[in-house]
Amino acid sequence: MRENPDARRRRRRRCSLRLLATFEFRIATRWSDFDALGHLNHAAYHVFLDEARDDALRRTVGDFDTWPNVVAHASIDYRREVPLGVREVVVRTAIVEVGRSSVRLEQQVLSPDGTTAADAAAVLVAWDRTTRSSRAITAAERARLLEGVA
Repeated sequence: MRENPDARRRRRRRCSLRLLATFEFRIATRWSDFDALGHLNHAAYHVFLDEARDDALRRTVGDFDTWPNVVAHASIDYRREVPLGVREVVVRTAIVEVGRSSVRLEQQVLSPDGTTAADAAAVLVAWDRTTRSSRAITAAERARLLEGVA
């Protein structure tokens, strides 16, 4: 019996977050992060995920001045709402693939009870400010990204 491709992708995603270096970043919510429906607004997720990606990069290859990058892809699957009144969420970030010039990350936004509110993925591209184009990731950067340490 053939396995459903979507099930295979979900299983890989669950495994990759456990097997690779994972970073957790706590984010305090603000009243303005919530919308008229009484839950965390979809736009706030993008901001929270971006902040957590920045944290993971600071811990590995350095801050944005040290390791400039651009977002080539970002996607979010919303699983459960984060209701008004929640004071903090946790974003888990895993570096799952390092390519020639790009880094693929998988992320989860967790409610205080540990429930997954959203699954996300992003691809960041190393950026050369002088040429205004992508650049190759160096061997030293690759090692730090894969090891999960600065």
